[in-house]
Amino acid sequence: MTKYKVSPPDQRRLYGRTYGSKAEMEYAKLLYGLRDMGDIIDFAQQPRLWLGVPENIYVPDFLVIPNGRKPHYIDVKGVETQKFKRDKKLWASYGWLDLHIVKRKGKHFSTTEVVHGRAKLRLRSP
Repeated sequence: MTKYKVSPPDQRRLYGRTYGSKAEMEYAKLLYGLRDMGDIIDFAQQPRLWLGVPENIYVPDFLVIPNGRKPHYIDVKGVETQKFKRDKKLWASYGWLDLHIVKRKGKHFSTTEVVHGRAKLRLRSP
């Protein structure tokens, strides 16, 4: 058990992938279901991004591409570390899409904060 009370690896594994936390694994399971139902087009796991300069690498948990809405990043949080607080400030300056901070409350997840990105994307019809 770590200082952040992370579950053992076998309890946070889904489809052969070991997640950083059990909550992150449960959220991935939710995203697979939303994709299968057609609510989201797709999602990417653990995308690596630069925030301003190559030394500021940030890895959110997911990039989600909703059906008919603007894509956004998601970070599932249990504990907000000092590094994460710094990353949120960098995101506000350099992130392009919105970053949704999601926390688990019982068996459900909710967005507790949205750090807005700088992009002004327009979705066009074909």
